[in-house]
Amino acid sequence: MNRTKKTLLLGLTTAFAFSLTACGGGNNNNNASPSASPSASPSASAPASPSAEASPSASANEMEFDLGGRTITMATWWDATPKGDTESSKKILQNIADLEKQYNFKWKFEQVDYGQIVEKTSSSVLAGQPFADIVRLEQGMAYPGLVNKGIVQPIDDFLAASATDKETFIDPFVITTSTFNGKLYGWSDNPYFTYAGVLYNRTLLQKLGMKDLAEYVKDGTWTWDKFKEVAAEATQGDTYGLADFSGNFLDFALISNGADLIDLAGNKQALDDAKTVEALQFTQDVINSNIFPKGVQTDWQAPGPAFRKGNVLMYDAFNWQTVSVKQDMGDVDIGFVPFPKGPSATGYSANAGGPNFWTIPKGVKDPEKVLYLYRKIYDVPADDEYPGQTSLESTYTNQQDIDMAIEASKNLRVLNYKLFMSIYSNDFYGMVDDLTVQKKSPAAATEARKSVFQKALDDTAATKVE
Repeated sequence: MNRTKKTLLLGLTTAFAFSLTACGGGNNNNNASPSASPSASPSASAPASPSAEASPSASANEMEFDLGGRTITMATWWDATPKGDTESSKKILQNIADLEKQYNFKWKFEQVDYGQIVEKTSSSVLAGQPFADIVRLEQGMAYPGLVNKGIVQPIDDFLAASATDKETFIDPFVITTSTFNGKLYGWSDNPYFTYAGVLYNRTLLQKLGMKDLAEYVKDGTWTWDKFKEVAAEATQGDTYGLADFSGNFLDFALISNGADLIDLAGNKQALDDAKTVEALQFTQDVINSNIFPKGVQTDWQAPGPAFRKGNVLMYDAFNWQTVSVKQDMGDVDIGFVPFPKGPSATGYSANAGGPNFWTIPKGVKDPEKVLYLYRKIYDVPADDEYPGQTSLESTYTNQQDIDMAIEASKNLRVLNYKLFMSIYSNDFYGMVDDLTVQKKSPAAATEARKSVFQKALDDTAATKVE
């Protein structure tokens, strides 16, 4: 299925289009806690090379310096060492070797446990010796804590000093999700590829004699109500409509309705916003319906294994989960559609999960040179003909699924409330429990939490380091 990007997109583009602007609402998310396992983060963008579009900035304005044998360390929670098994990774390794000689330094990759990387970054900076020169962080790891405490540095000046064009070097989505208090703190792959939506078992769907979900997308009827109808229709005998758990489902519902639990720009809680209330009610309705295998909706570890058994039609999933699902399910035909539109949305949006990016801790010596060397090392042609090609073509056998996933990757949204989960996580999970287990109304489930969410925003605003 090696086709050019133009050919790949042709069929779907004429059939339907996703609308990002139509959904409105907030613009930042972090899929933290049980909503996704730590392995969700590398999905969005492993340390692959920038795309060909990034090359003009990467090849211009050579710098001359000698680092005196210094070691530059690049740290993340997975092994970022290029394996040399693709043309781009071979080129990256060659670039490292060449640049080490030219600039007299050593480039080191360090893997740090996901749960320890924030503490290690913070404690080493406070001790005056940052453990790494470049550190991968999730959006919620960086902000508000490390940003407002000055543990990581804005990179705007470093970009200018290293003759790096921001708009060419960094994907617009990453610029948006790594900008805090008006300053840019991170960079990542360009283009930044991830997506999320509904995986479905097309083999089971055909066995049940049901209409393909892609047809609802094409005719514009893939809505919350249609989603409930489809899930109910698939629940018969020993088959079920959906595998998901309450917290994750709420996130997808919020995203699909242009809602959030806070308004970050306005510095106010949004638990009583009309779009949020709609998403809360939809979550309650679905989680308490008889469409799940027993216990799945209350256990964040259960949906994946339940879907893999082959008797569940739909599974709300992220890009990082899709390849393993296909591998585990063998010959089962896996399809993809966006999460259905909410009543306050006129287009589809994809949950971006936990955006993550590279940062430079405070105290790193010559940060502009570090950034320059990163740019030079990863200035290589991409292996894929289009973003995500390898993972998409190893997951889907139907061209329309690939096209829909590509469209979903262009319409990413994130949830700002995730940024403050370390502050009000107990209240968040209590709210979800009240809503789904205790079956309280959205108004009753959120009333006592409004002041907690607002205080988190107010306290954070007061702790900014200028």
